[in-house]
Amino acid sequence: MKRFRVWIGLGLSGIFIWLALRQVKDWHLLVSAFQGLKLWAVGLGILGYFVVFLFRAWRWHYILLSQMRLKFSSSFIGLIICYMANNLLPLRAGELVRAVVVARREKKSFSPVFATVVVERIFDSLAILLFLALTLLWIEIPEQFESLRAVMRKGGIAGLALALILIIVLYGFYYFQDNFLNWAKSLSKPFGKKIQGFVLKELEKFAQGLIILGKPTRILVVMMMSFLVWLVNLIPIWAVGAGFGGSFGFGDCLLLVVLGAFSASIPAAPGFWGTFHWITSEGIKVLGVLTPEKALAYAIILHSFYFFPSTLLGLILLWKEGYSLGELESKARQTQPDLEKI
Repeated sequence: MKRFRVWIGLGLSGIFIWLALRQVKDWHLLVSAFQGLKLWAVGLGILGYFVVFLFRAWRWHYILLSQMRLKFSSSFIGLIICYMANNLLPLRAGELVRAVVVARREKKSFSPVFATVVVERIFDSLAILLFLALTLLWIEIPEQFESLRAVMRKGGIAGLALALILIIVLYGFYYFQDNFLNWAKSLSKPFGKKIQGFVLKELEKFAQGLIILGKPTRILVVMMMSFLVWLVNLIPIWAVGAGFGGSFGFGDCLLLVVLGAFSASIPAAPGFWGTFHWITSEGIKVLGVLTPEKALAYAIILHSFYFFPSTLLGLILLWKEGYSLGELESKARQTQPDLEKI
């Protein structure tokens, strides 16, 4: 089943790459677009993404501090290795990998660390959904692209519903832990005492990572941090656009942030190849700030500024930590029960 999902992801990426390339009418214009990119935009774009990485590590570190003392370097290293793993491994294995890295460095249990990753992702979703609402109010979408507005609206409603369901489940688990554990005990009983014991033990550890849910002040701070994290993403988005000669307003950049987050959520190949390029270039066509060739060149450059530095730095940190990529993926998978085998 896992292999099937991997092939589906590769197939989807192939389709989106074809869609992105199909919009090029003149390949000479695409080449000249790359040649015309201003060097200062290259430097500011790459620097902007490193600032994004620092802010993300800072936020995750703050969430982790609600349950344990740890070094900021552990949070930063775990996050960068996570991005590298997401770029190279299927099924977003990086989210498991970063919890493994931090748990190993700080000699902590995996489950409570991974719980903070789940909490972080929920805050990310809420921040993006707010930006989506602002975008729909801010941006005037031409009539010929009205279908895009409808898709964004439906996607926003679905995303908000999912985020609210996750919040309710996590708060329910946090405040009614005994009831949830009894329910899990009953459900896992048919699989034998060994599996049942493992599930209950991991759920108890997972609950430790939800301590922040009982601290309203910290929740507010993390929400503000999440808005800031996504706002910092506007730096490389604006810089690369200006480097191609485009005039990107605040609302334009917000739209591209939302579309970029949406493209990353599609189950495509590792590193969201194809999905990011087509969706981003289509978003620029809606804004009407660049030609189709420049729009695709923009998407390729922006993606490369994120993909290659984070992958290279992640591999270097992986080597310094004494892991191999295959070993780390194996450890990440082993930390969770393999439901398909059960």
